[in-house]
Amino acid sequence: MVDGVVKQGSTGWWKAAPVLPAAVLAGLVATHALHPAHAVLIAVAGLPAIYFYWQAMTRRDASSFKAPPEAQVSASGMSYAQSVIDVIPDALVLLDGSRRVVEANSAARELFGVRLVGRDFSQVLRHPSAVDAMDRVLMSGAVSREEITLLSPGERHFMLAALPIAGLGAGGDAAPAMAIALHEITALKRSEQLRADFVANASHELRTPLASVIGFIETLQGPAKGDPAAQERFLEIMAQESARMARLIDDLLSLSRIELDEHVVPSDSVDLSHVVDGVVEALSLAARDREITIAVDLDAGMPAVIGDADQLTQVFQNLIDNAIKYGRAGSTIRIGGKMIERLPETGGPGVAVKVANEGEGIAREHLPRLTDRFYRVDPARSRQKGGTGLGLAIVKHIVNRHRGRMVFESELGVGTTVTVYLPARAEDQSGK
Repeated sequence: MVDGVVKQGSTGWWKAAPVLPAAVLAGLVATHALHPAHAVLIAVAGLPAIYFYWQAMTRRDASSFKAPPEAQVSASGMSYAQSVIDVIPDALVLLDGSRRVVEANSAARELFGVRLVGRDFSQVLRHPSAVDAMDRVLMSGAVSREEITLLSPGERHFMLAALPIAGLGAGGDAAPAMAIALHEITALKRSEQLRADFVANASHELRTPLASVIGFIETLQGPAKGDPAAQERFLEIMAQESARMARLIDDLLSLSRIELDEHVVPSDSVDLSHVVDGVVEALSLAARDREITIAVDLDAGMPAVIGDADQLTQVFQNLIDNAIKYGRAGSTIRIGGKMIERLPETGGPGVAVKVANEGEGIAREHLPRLTDRFYRVDPARSRQKGGTGLGLAIVKHIVNRHRGRMVFESELGVGTTVTVYLPARAEDQSGK
C-alpha cells in the first residue's frame, strides 16, 4: 500500500516536463532573443518527441500502478502538448491526413474561431495558396511556405508554413500528420509600403521644383540672356522653388530626428500657456495680413505637462499656422485650453488644447489621413501656400512621443478644430 503510494507520487514529475521547453521558448521570444517564427518551428519539430515521450511514460506508469479514472492519461497524448503550443504567439494548427484539425493553439482559435477541432482546415482557411501548401505536404512530405492575405475582418498578411510531422500520421487519420504555422507580417508589409510611398513622394516633391529651377537656368543662359525683365521674373520664381525645396528638406530632417527619438519620453516640465502665447505672437503678422483675429482662452489653473518645449512649440506653430492659412479671411481663430480629469491613454489627468478656425472645412473621409506623409486634401492649394505635406505628420510623431493624442473635427462650410491631449506633470496633476 505504502509502496503503491510512493510509486504514484514519484511518477507524476514527468507530466510537467513539456511545460519546461514551452516556458524557455516563451522567455526567449519575450526577451527578443528568438524570433517568434523560429520558436514555432522549434516547437513543431519537437512535437513528435513530446508525443512519443508521453506514450512511453504513460505505458511505464500504467505498468507500475492503476491510476484512478480522473487521472487517466489520454491515449493520443496530444492534449498534453497543448501546454506547449499555447504559449507560441503565432497561430499553430495540427492536421491529420485528411486536413482535419486535431489540435490548435490559442492564437489559432482567436484568429479562426474557437470551434476548430474536427473541421476541415481547407474550409476554414479558404485561400488557394494555403490549400496548395497543404496538398504539397501531404503528397511529397516537403515543407511548404506561402505568403497569404486574409481580407476579413480587415486586411492582414501572414507567412504560412506547412510542415510534415514525421511518424505521427501513421497511426491513422486521427493522428496529426501536418502542422500549419501562420506568422503575421501585416506591420512589416505596411512599413515596407510606407517606406516605398515615402521615397516615391519625396522624390516627386523634390523633382518638380528642381526641374523648374533647371529649366529657368537654361532659359536665362539662352533666350532670356539679354532680357532684364524676364531675368527678374524667372529669378523670383527660382527663389520661390528653391525655398520650397529647402522647406521640404528641413521637414524631412525634422521628421527623421523626431522618429529617432519617438520612443524616448521627454522629462522636462513645460508651461503650455507660455508656449501658445509665444507662437501666437510669432504668427500675429501672418494673421494680420489676412485680417484674422486670434482669440486665446487658456484656463489659469491649467497644469504644466511633461514635454520638450521646442517640439511642443513646433506642434502649435504648425496647427495655428494651418488655421491661419486655411481659415476664412477676416474670421477668428479660437484657441482654448483646460485640464482633463482623466486621459484614456494614461489613466491620469492631462491637458487639452484646442485650435479652431472658420473656413471651408474638411470632408469626413479625409480626416483619418490628415497625418499621413505628403497627404493633402487639396494638393494645388497646399503647394500654393507653401506646404510640404509633412507638417501634420511631424505633429503626430511629436504628440506620440509625448504619449498624447490628437483629434480632428471638421464641418464643411464651418471650419476645422484640432485638439491636442497631453499628460499633466505628476506634481501638477491636482490642478492646483
